[in-house]
Amino acid sequence: MEDQITSRRNFVTGALRIIAISCATSMQGSAHEIPNMTQGDLSVLGDAFPEETHYLGQVFNNTTNSYKLFWFLSIVEIVSRNASERLPLNEIFAEMVVSAWHPVSLFRLSLGRQDKLQDLVQEVQLESGLANDAKPTEVRKWILASNSISAKLDFFRRYVPTRFLTPWFGAELSGVRDDLKRTKLIVEQAALSQRQSPSAPYFFEDDAIVINTSWLTFFRKNFGVVKAFAEHNLTLFLQARNPNIPSVVNKLRAPSERNLNEAKKFWGEARLGLLREGRGNDFVDIYTDKELGEKFSIDHFLPWSFVAHDLLWNLVPVDKAVNSSKGNTLPDLDEYMPRFARIHLAAIHANRKKPRLLEQYLDCFQLDNQGLLRLGEEEFLTKYRSVIVPQSQLAMNQGFAHGWRFVPQ
Repeated sequence: MEDQITSRRNFVTGALRIIAISCATSMQGSAHEIPNMTQGDLSVLGDAFPEETHYLGQVFNNTTNSYKLFWFLSIVEIVSRNASERLPLNEIFAEMVVSAWHPVSLFRLSLGRQDKLQDLVQEVQLESGLANDAKPTEVRKWILASNSISAKLDFFRRYVPTRFLTPWFGAELSGVRDDLKRTKLIVEQAALSQRQSPSAPYFFEDDAIVINTSWLTFFRKNFGVVKAFAEHNLTLFLQARNPNIPSVVNKLRAPSERNLNEAKKFWGEARLGLLREGRGNDFVDIYTDKELGEKFSIDHFLPWSFVAHDLLWNLVPVDKAVNSSKGNTLPDLDEYMPRFARIHLAAIHANRKKPRLLEQYLDCFQLDNQGLLRLGEEEFLTKYRSVIVPQSQLAMNQGFAHGWRFVPQ
């Protein structure tokens, strides 16, 4: 009984830890963000579905690779958009690649040195030419149409679908060491369990799994909670394999929409403040050194796909064409870091009477408002280097191109 309560508590704790977008990163760029709990009706989930929460609370214990995590997340995603309880294995395997696409391709996270799913994502990107921020529908369509990739997806067939069901058949599997015998036993037990309680969430039929009716109801009725549970465990897995990488919790998927209105307002206010002080020529594109007008783009100095946030201290106004040219590369710090710090210091002083706009700098540099405004140009540059340089090194370690310089056309 105590084990059952613990497992259910583990499930609920993870499940209700709905992925919260956290924009804060530490000064060293080594944030270890874990999805935060939000309050939910635990009694409804635990009391209405005691068996489901008990066994799901155990599925990710001792996870050594990414396969079970992406397998379950893919099942949940397919069930949410598919009316059928029968899910072909090749579609689930393809969805695993789709689910891993943005973490691996866009955000360059590691799934592990020998992870075959990571290798497959990289192979699909190379063969397809799809953008690293391609939409899931584009990735899914390409994979399902590729015979060569479909053949390689069979790698996951051998163990992943059966090993996921291990918690349901602990007693039956006790003492069985041979992998093939364990696989065969799980297939048999999954089918037998459909006529009894507790039932496994699915059984096997030809080249597909069939979701149990009661489990189908559970997944659909609690889709948000179940998906959050899966993503919480995936975040824990990714953070452990990507130590010191900021904002892992924000890197499970590309955002559907990004809002830079706050940044545009901040830099617009900075420009007006500089104009009032007769310093309009200080409002320049740091890459071209040309004065900017009323219309400008916002650039992420460290690539957004690395930091995964829109905090002001990493944003800078630039010409639209320059922003497109720079893309997801790291700028030459020797060339541009002094200019970057200089325009930020000017913007801070131009907005000094609006302390709310400076809060993100205070968090970044661990200073109060007066301490921030007292910094001279050299002190400010030193502070900025302590933030940017370590994060830049981490980005380079992840494979981000570096040393970018603007070349006039």
